[in-house]
Amino acid sequence: MSKLLSRSALLSVKLPYRDVTVPELGQDVAVRVQQMSVNTRAAYLERIRVNQADRLAYEEDQLLPVEDRQNGAQPADLDVGLLALVHSLVDEDGKPMFAEADMSLFNEWPHNAVTRIYEQVLDINYYNQSPIAAKEAEKKG
Repeated sequence: MSKLLSRSALLSVKLPYRDVTVPELGQDVAVRVQQMSVNTRAAYLERIRVNQADRLAYEEDQLLPVEDRQNGAQPADLDVGLLALVHSLVDEDGKPMFAEADMSLFNEWPHNAVTRIYEQVLDINYYNQSPIAAKEAEKKG
């Protein structure tokens, strides 16, 4: 029978993480990718939702006659992959290393490095499959 966790044990559970070797950034170097918490994932998804709503509002505005337009600026593209890195890369203590304002810094990194890290973000957050399906796949080996 499984051990039941106490309230204090539940509240002290650490988020899963993995260290990802990234040869494109240097020899024998790694970054730490941490699974998003419920709050972090909510913030990530909300940022995407707001960007999509802003883009839709802009596109709808552009369909109006010129004299009826609000003349708002076109929203900037949002790279959800880079946003995921911002929300997932942490230091040794599990603290975020980047903020959304830092996203443009990743544009200077090798594309393969960003892709390698992003694939791990997808995997650790089960974006490609459900946690239950992942555990079942592990059991089947």
